Amino acid sequence: MKKALIIISILVLAAGGGLVYYFFFSKNLSDQIVLPYIAHQKPRVDPHVPSAVPVADKLDEVLFDGLFNISANRSGTVYEDGLGEFVSIDQKNNVTIRLKPRKKWHNSYSVTMDKKNISISEKEGINFTAKDLKFTLNRIKKLGSISPDYILVSQAVPSFDFQGPNDDGEIVFQLKSDRIWTESDIKEVFSFKILPFDSELDAPFYNNGTGPYLQAGEIEDKIHFHKSPDYNAVVNNVVLKPYIDNSTYSTELKNRNINVLLSTPFGAISPILGKTEKYFYKSSISTCFFALFFNVERLDLDQRKALRKMIDNKKILNRFFRIGTEQQRHIANYRGENNNYEEYLNYSVFPTTSYYVEDSVVIPATELDGPDPSVLPDTVQIQTCLTHDYREELAELVEILNDPSLFGGKIKVNVVPNAEIRKGNYDAVLVAVSGYRSNFLFDMYNIFLRQPDFETYRVNLHTAIDKKGKQVILDQSFEADKNFFRIDLGTDSPERGQFTELLKKIYGFMATHEIGDKQYFARDIDQLEHELALGSWLFSLPSLAYFSTQFDSNTIDLYGTASQLSTIEKWQEARKK
Repeated sequence: MKKALIIISILVLAAGGGLVYYFFFSKNLSDQIVLPYIAHQKPRVDPHVPSAVPVADKLDEVLFDGLFNISANRSGTVYEDGLGEFVSIDQKNNVTIRLKPRKKWHNSYSVTMDKKNISISEKEGINFTAKDLKFTLNRIKKLGSISPDYILVSQAVPSFDFQGPNDDGEIVFQLKSDRIWTESDIKEVFSFKILPFDSELDAPFYNNGTGPYLQAGEIEDKIHFHKSPDYNAVVNNVVLKPYIDNSTYSTELKNRNINVLLSTPFGAISPILGKTEKYFYKSSISTCFFALFFNVERLDLDQRKALRKMIDNKKILNRFFRIGTEQQRHIANYRGENNNYEEYLNYSVFPTTSYYVEDSVVIPATELDGPDPSVLPDTVQIQTCLTHDYREELAELVEILNDPSLFGGKIKVNVVPNAEIRKGNYDAVLVAVSGYRSNFLFDMYNIFLRQPDFETYRVNLHTAIDKKGKQVILDQSFEADKNFFRIDLGTDSPERGQFTELLKKIYGFMATHEIGDKQYFARDIDQLEHELALGSWLFSLPSLAYFSTQFDSNTIDLYGTASQLSTIEKWQEARKK
């Protein structure tokens, strides 16, 4: 590669069979995709388990491949070949997939880096094989319903196994015969990310993939990824830069310290980034909602119903987006509609933007009956934590809820350390539930079984095999100090029977292989939660991403259930005029 040296710019040299890429310290971010992250929340990627750090889930698409990869175009979500190629499906639902054995794992390459350069050279080619696929399927099977991929695979291939490969590198999966499988359906089932066979089953994180970018290392808390020599990504470098919180992200984009912002404060169109000749934005389906989870140990059923009735989510949303004021926060959705605020209001544990409400599987009750607020404590004590994701949005909600003109001074929200949340000294806790999917793979564990910890995603799931050989969920899954609601099946309460039924429905919903059964369990969960009044579901946050016009907007597609980084290898810089 022969280019003139530009002072404090970029130098690309061919050296000893490897490539050396020089970084630069001006605000020229050419040939880089630079994203922010919260400094004390370094993303640890597990491609099969949800993360409490949103950017970690999105990095799946940067590091790993599935047999097929979810992508997007202007028409919607699509699936492309990854480590496999679809061959055929016969009348007996035998699906043949040809593997791509020439794909190399990232640890095939030697990576060295310092403040000035990254050097990449091949040390030993380690190719993808069917053994890697078998290991990954086994891991997903062992993870069980804690993994969204388990639900996806098990409803098609309960055996989690395949035949082959033959001499042509083809393997065969036997799919269930209870539905007509389209090519798109098949590719979705096999879009889970694949790990090498010698990976640990339960590592704290994974970074050895075959995806478009390999993880090069860290310098001064900047996390560097470089285009894999085995991939045709257009932009060479991806960099994650650390910041204290998300409140400065828009300013950092304006000051050219970053060039991509995957989420804006409040999910709103940024007034700071108003100059359209320098930035453009793209919307996708919401993946986060705010809610109040009620403490069943401190509030009885009548009090919970009264609190839910008192909390007017529309008033809160109007304040949050400052609707009707000069400071109104404007929004836009992926369909190109502006300021459609009420579409984000939620009245069920299933958000309005989820598949279950959009397709009328669940029809939430928008008129909430309940006792008079006089049954409530003099002051409802709510806690939240502001040291992790959505800090700015949660802080705004704290201010809104503490406004005596809104709820007559009946509510007091206290900001506390993460460790204090675990003690359960609250009537309700204000949370941001992130990472939910708009398709049928909605994560109920993230709501009901997640341990009360804003920093780390842990699910308190206990199962066993009953006398009939069937896997069942155990009562220990509902222990007071292991969920935000403080539900405990080890103690007597008037609603113990309903809590037990709710736990069974949650497990049934998460573990079933059948979409029809999922719909059945979803309706039951919605009904039970409504009767038990376990929370106030407030509203979802619009999903809006900003990009510098350094990039060609026509090469960046965001749509539906595709991750915002699903097409990152196709992003291109705009041609200079």
